[in-house]
Amino acid sequence: MKRFRNKGQKVNIILSAFKSNEKLKNKEIYKKIYDKGYKITEIHLRMYIYHNMLYKYLKKEKVKGVNYYSLIKDYDEEKSLQNTKN
Repeated sequence: MKRFRNKGQKVNIILSAFKSNEKLKNKEIYKKIYDKGYKITEIHLRMYIYHNMLYKYLKKEKVKGVNYYSLIKDYDEEKSLQNTKN
């Protein structure tokens, strides 16, 4: 299992779990990151998203008492522009 080197890498790995216009539950994000080989707990991931990523990179939508996270549109457009420049 791999560990995260720093805060920036952790943010990029979490964001890489999302595709455009995709809404994921915390458990789904955790499974995608775990499948990539990173060592993280589901509770730690939830706390990290809440304290460091919510409203900056991700938005939260509550449906029937379950939190769904998705990319903020501005960040998603910026990411696609960077990919076209490379």
